[in-house]
Amino acid sequence: MSEDFTDQIIIDTVQTVLNEKIKDGMSEKINEFFTKESFGKKYADIINMIANVSVKTIDAIMFEKVLEERANTDEFIARQNQKWGNAFVASEAMYICVLESAEEYNTFVMEHYKDEKGYLYPVLRYIHGRAMQIYLEILCLNKNGFADVAYARWCSLYELSITSAFIKQYGEVVANAFLKSADTEDRYEWARKADCFKNFKGKYVRFADIQRNCGLATNEWKKEYDFVIQLAHASPQGTMYRLGSKTNDVLLVGRSDCGMSISAMHSAISLSQITSDFFSVFHHGDSLAAILTFHKWVEKIAACYKKVENNCFDDEENANQE
Repeated sequence: MSEDFTDQIIIDTVQTVLNEKIKDGMSEKINEFFTKESFGKKYADIINMIANVSVKTIDAIMFEKVLEERANTDEFIARQNQKWGNAFVASEAMYICVLESAEEYNTFVMEHYKDEKGYLYPVLRYIHGRAMQIYLEILCLNKNGFADVAYARWCSLYELSITSAFIKQYGEVVANAFLKSADTEDRYEWARKADCFKNFKGKYVRFADIQRNCGLATNEWKKEYDFVIQLAHASPQGTMYRLGSKTNDVLLVGRSDCGMSISAMHSAISLSQITSDFFSVFHHGDSLAAILTFHKWVEKIAACYKKVENNCFDDEENANQE
């Protein structure tokens, strides 16, 4: 049975005060005690006293509580790895292989094209580096059971993939404008340098405008992006429907073992696309082979995650239906 300890303490305190006043023959003071100003102040004083005692209690037991919670977290992560381990390894292998290939490609460019780098290569290199880190963040979040946040991070990765493809499509002038905008408050005005915006009449260039003029942004990806925007922000859809929730009957406030596939597969695709843009600035046979390898590895990642879903979650859904 749930109880309100704070109100019970206040009721007991008031009762004690009343008994003392009645016992001392001070019944005329009772009405004064219950005036709005007097009782309100006493109520606030008691609440403040309880809060001070609670702070001391938490300070005394915090290590015990936190270590206990950490043990629960370690147990969760062990189960998470047992369930999703093969899929996580496939995702992590892609990160490692892309990183090694990027290092080799950069070394090659520095040796053979150091006087021809221009603006396109360094800009796409920085975009690729940021994409690599976001990809690793998504993997880390999934390993720790935060599917919704992992999917929200993919939103940024998708935006980088569109930006990368757009800059690659429109070349050095746009890359130069992007680089110069880094020291301004401009978000997307750099894109006006692209030929597709020569007759653009809008006051500001928006991401949606860039997206419309980028061949990478198919209708399917636009729908996916709009969907993740809803989930990532304070929308009713993102609040009521959570990737990590198996049922709306239970409010998710922490880690969950489901919902990992969508961000993992999407992030692999986005990283592969950004890597393709970067690796194709200058001709390098090894990097071209790597691009094709990563595209094929995306299929391997998708198969690994789908296998976990089929093996670990279909039975649970059938059991719930029964």
